[in-house]
Amino acid sequence: MHPSIQLGNEVRAALRIRSRIATKDLYEIIGRPAPMAQARFIVKPAGVAFFHVVDRRTGKARGFRRDHNEACALARRLEQQE
Repeated sequence: MHPSIQLGNEVRAALRIRSRIATKDLYEIIGRPAPMAQARFIVKPAGVAFFHVVDRRTGKARGFRRDHNEACALARRLEQQE
C-alpha cells in the first residue's frame, strides 16, 4: 500500500477512536445511557426457505441457512469471532 494511503488510514482510525471516546464522555456528562452498538451481522430472508447472514460493513453474505434460528445462531457466532 502506498505510504500516503496508509497514513490516511491510520489518521482516520485514530479519529474514529477519538470520536467514540468523546461520544462516551458526552453521554456520561449528561447522565444518559450511551446508545447500543448495532450488530455487525444481520439475517435477511433470501427466497422462500433461505436466510442469508449479511455483513453490514461490506454488504456481502457470509453464510446462509434454511432455518431462521440457525441463521441467527450463525450471526451470533460470527459476531463473537470478529
